[in-house]
Amino acid sequence: MKVLVDANVIFDVYERRQPHYSASQQICRLAQRRTLAAAIAGHTIANGFYIYRKPFAAFVQERLLEDFEICCADAHHTRSCLNLGIGDFEDALQTGAAMAWKAAFIITRNERDFKRSAIPALSPSAFLKRFH
Repeated sequence: MKVLVDANVIFDVYERRQPHYSASQQICRLAQRRTLAAAIAGHTIANGFYIYRKPFAAFVQERLLEDFEICCADAHHTRSCLNLGIGDFEDALQTGAAMAWKAAFIITRNERDFKRSAIPALSPSAFLKRFH
């Protein structure tokens, strides 16, 4: 099964944010072990560099590039993301990337933000309970 992992899950692991770290880390471990075909949107990396600056580079090199596919919404998907009815454009781009990668689910802590998404969203905890 292919999933797209939203930026907030990646940032939970990077910052070790409680109480979300444990479930988010389990998702990343499944990707690392190749038990789960997981991708992140290319703009998640750009957003991480913008937020965390240079220290994020080692995390990208050691974890993200090794454990996840990187996918992006192409020009067509990016344009169509504007019309998805998703209030936050970054979430719409996550949906576009998931559509381009043909993901079965988006794993995010903000499930409600993806109600209009063509790809269903599950929290890390809900995904783990349902599939692992």
